[in-house]
Amino acid sequence: MTWQPKFRNANHLLFFNLLALVLTMLYQLWEVGFAELEMVGPVILWGVAFGLLTFGCLTWRSERLLVADSYRLLPAGDAKLYFSNLASSFAIMVYWGLIQAILLVLGSAMNGRIVRQWFRQVMHVTLTAQDWAQLQVYGASIVAYGALILLWIWAFLTLIHFATNAISAFIPGRSQKVIKALLAVALTWIVVVFLSWVSTIELKFFQMINSTETFNFVFDFIYLGLAVVVASWLNVYLMHRWVETRPAS
Repeated sequence: MTWQPKFRNANHLLFFNLLALVLTMLYQLWEVGFAELEMVGPVILWGVAFGLLTFGCLTWRSERLLVADSYRLLPAGDAKLYFSNLASSFAIMVYWGLIQAILLVLGSAMNGRIVRQWFRQVMHVTLTAQDWAQLQVYGASIVAYGALILLWIWAFLTLIHFATNAISAFIPGRSQKVIKALLAVALTWIVVVFLSWVSTIELKFFQMINSTETFNFVFDFIYLGLAVVVASWLNVYLMHRWVETRPAS
C-alpha cells in the first residue's frame, strides 16, 4: 500500500533520467561522432542528479504518509506502518540503484576510456583478476554502508519531523522556543558528528584501495546499525504517544 505512489513517482523521474541520457547521447553523436562517444560521465551525472531528486521525493512522501490520518487510523499499528514505509522507500532506492548500475554498464560498453584512465592514473589500480576481486569486496562494503547510511538519514529526518511536531502540538508557546533552540543545537551536533564519521569512512576506503593496509569496519557498521535501531524506536514511540494525525491531501 505504501509503495505504489512512491514507485510511480520513481518511474516518472526515471523516464526523465533516460530522456536526458538520450538527448545527451544524441548531442555527443552530433558533436564528436560515435568514435569519441563517452557516456559514463553523463550516466553518473544524470544518475546522481535524478537520484537526489528521487531521494527527496521519497522522503517527502514518507513523512507525509506517517502523519496522514488515512494511514495512521488503519488497524495495522504504528510500528508496522513505520517499518513498512521505511522498507518501501528503501526498496524503491534499491530499484533505482539497479537501474543506474545497468545504465552504467551500458555506458561503459560504449567507451568508458575516461573512467579506465582515471583508475590507472589516480587510483593506481591495474585491474588484474586480483584487483577485480578486491574491488568486488570493496564494492559490497560500500553498498552495505550506503544502505545503512540511507536508512539512518531517513530515520534521523523522521525523528526531527516528529520531535518538532510533538513540541508544537503539546508544549506551551513560550517553552517551545527554548526547547526548539536546544533541539537545534543537539541536531547540529549530531549532524557534525555524523558527517565527520562519514568522512572518516571515506578516507578508510580510499586508503584501503590505494595501499595494502586493512581496516576493521565491523564496529563502525555495528554503531551505525544501532543508531538506525535507536532512531527507529524513538520514531515509533513518538508516533504512538505524541504525533497527531493530519488529513491526507
